[in-house]
Amino acid sequence: MTGWTTDGFLGGRLQITQPEKGFRAGSDAVLLAASLDLAPGQSVLDVGCGVGTAGLCARYREPGIRLWGLELQESLAVQARENARANGLERDVTILSVDIADRKAFKGIEGPSGRAFLNDGFDHVLSNPPFYEEGRAQKSPNAIKSLAHVEGDVDLSAWIAFCAARARPRGRVTIIHRASRLATILREMEKTCGSLQVLPLWPGVGAAAKRVIVRGIKGDRGPLTLLPGLVLHHPDGRPTDEAEKILRHGAGIDPAAH
Repeated sequence: MTGWTTDGFLGGRLQITQPEKGFRAGSDAVLLAASLDLAPGQSVLDVGCGVGTAGLCARYREPGIRLWGLELQESLAVQARENARANGLERDVTILSVDIADRKAFKGIEGPSGRAFLNDGFDHVLSNPPFYEEGRAQKSPNAIKSLAHVEGDVDLSAWIAFCAARARPRGRVTIIHRASRLATILREMEKTCGSLQVLPLWPGVGAAAKRVIVRGIKGDRGPLTLLPGLVLHHPDGRPTDEAEKILRHGAGIDPAAH
């Protein structure tokens, strides 16, 4: 397919076709999926799913989940459906091309319990929101990349509020984002979620975390926990053993292990 590449994830176990020069999924999607504590039969919603990488990594780890994805860009949503089919994971996968800022876009769409989508709830809601604030980053001339990287009509606060609203009571909300946006993420998640956990992702020993994973339980009142975090690389650039297990072999992230 001209302008697209097919890339291996989880050691080649998943083959994901994605834009060659647009937004390209990488290790963030795999790490996000690995942070979910999944069980068969659970419903999982990926908000801003792109070509489906994070959700399909989650589906690979637990084939029994029911997966939904929401994606603004029709071309990426179409490819997410095709990626699910190409990897034999299309059963119980629903990818919707919708604008989460437009409530009317969800008219006639049902959620996991058969209720109207915006009135239903998911066991897990995960997201890798656009990283950069409007006006704080130079927009790419590539429209796909620009829409995926820079906040548009829905800023980070509104994005997190949408995610939290889609979780059922006691459901889990999990976000991966730049460490510099941690204050905003915690402020917004604390409005609806408790037992928040912050997992720093360090590029190497002694390096500042560039990414964090934040997860919480909707309606819970438990305290915030700062987890030990995960070191991704040795000084020579090789992945650490723990990162290798997660990124190449589909292991989950065990907070107690670091």
